Amino acid sequence: MRHLLGKLGFIHRRLWRRDGLYRAALLFGPAPLLGCLLAVTVWEGVLAVRSAPQPPPPWAAPQSPASWNTDAAPQTLQPVRPLPATDASGGLTGYEPGWRASINPIEVGTTMDVDVKAAPLSTFTHDGPAVEMSRILAMGPPDSLYVGIGRGFLAVRTAGIHALTLRVERPAGAPADCLMRLGLGPRRIVSNVQLQLARDFDTVFDAARFDLKPGLYPIAWAFGCWRGHDAIGPGRLTVLVGHPDDQSPQPARPDDIVREGPGG
Repeated sequence: MRHLLGKLGFIHRRLWRRDGLYRAALLFGPAPLLGCLLAVTVWEGVLAVRSAPQPPPPWAAPQSPASWNTDAAPQTLQPVRPLPATDASGGLTGYEPGWRASINPIEVGTTMDVDVKAAPLSTFTHDGPAVEMSRILAMGPPDSLYVGIGRGFLAVRTAGIHALTLRVERPAGAPADCLMRLGLGPRRIVSNVQLQLARDFDTVFDAARFDLKPGLYPIAWAFGCWRGHDAIGPGRLTVLVGHPDDQSPQPARPDDIVREGPGG
């Protein structure tokens, strides 16, 4: 047996040195080919696993913004910025009254969930506590679905209990779907969609109460009405603010809402 193995070894070495076809046949014979086949199979399996749809991790799943409890006792919220110094005109240094506003497209789901897109179609400034649908329509494109958004800061000058809510008005007319939202800090106070609104509509939503100290608090609203694939009017949204000495919320004062001034 040892003699036979020796002869086979001698033949193998001789052919390996002199015959290229032998070397090729040995390298690409059944055993190496089987190994390559197995390696390819394993790699394709890895790629299939990587390309298979994976559920997002819990922290990445979309979440509906939480809402402030309108039935609760006053809720505490900390300002995001200190109250700026007062300038010679009585305003806040680096800020001016009013909102930074924009027109943002929306996507309405089959269950009437309204997704307001982050990228604005246009931007503008808006003063005062009320915004008319005519103003929003004037800034938006034709034949499109969109809402108006206003962002600013609630300037709290006196510590104490403040109340915030919305009043929305729309006269009777052609039916429309309307979105109404108000948020303070990280949560919403009002989040409402009225479907096929055709009757006279004049509603003040339940207010949320907050125990606030002097400073600036982010505040934002969203408002818009549409029928089919077009934004339509009329309508009006008014931000209401109740101060520590007020019996009920009233339209925000001129100095209640501020936006960063030019260069801010």
